[in-house]
Amino acid sequence: AIPAESKLGPGVRRDDMKVWRSTQQDYAGRMNRLLATVSLLLIAGPAAAQPGTAAALQSGLTAYAAGDFATARTRLQGLADRGSAIAETLLGVMALKGQGRAPDAATAVSCWLRAANRGYAPAQLALAKAMARGQGVATDREAAWVWARLAASDPQIGADAARLADRLGAGISAARRAELDAERANWRPWAGT
Repeated sequence: AIPAESKLGPGVRRDDMKVWRSTQQDYAGRMNRLLATVSLLLIAGPAAAQPGTAAALQSGLTAYAAGDFATARTRLQGLADRGSAIAETLLGVMALKGQGRAPDAATAVSCWLRAANRGYAPAQLALAKAMARGQGVATDREAAWVWARLAASDPQIGADAARLADRLGAGISAARRAELDAERANWRPWAGT
């Protein structure tokens, strides 16, 4: 509760404090989007260095960080159509969260599946989580385990992916895990990525 005017200080009203808190919450939301954007760029590394891709990706990420989801989707979709796993992954996040349109977990999963098949670890982890929860796709703990194990080799998110794989693996027999691990070892990203 916001204190009475006398406790706020001379000339400071309750409404002033409500506006200040609202502004701070809005700022925090923008900063969280910006941090997510910067994280994606750090993870992107050399993949964003293809000619023309970096500028287009930056444009889409800037729009996303500003909360302009319609512009972000348009810019990222063009990259995704040309095979950008980073763009696909962020489009999946936007679909899941309903950023710029109604939330759609199934669309998120399809975006993450395309990006995961290109070998992009953040998409592999997102897909594993969705499969483990049955969010936008039927629950499939075994497939989730395989995707989490694939993502576990990534230096930025590997620890999170390994923890998820450990939790999922606890419900899978050792013999079945060995079979799934052989599948994982034979997995290769889509050609041309």
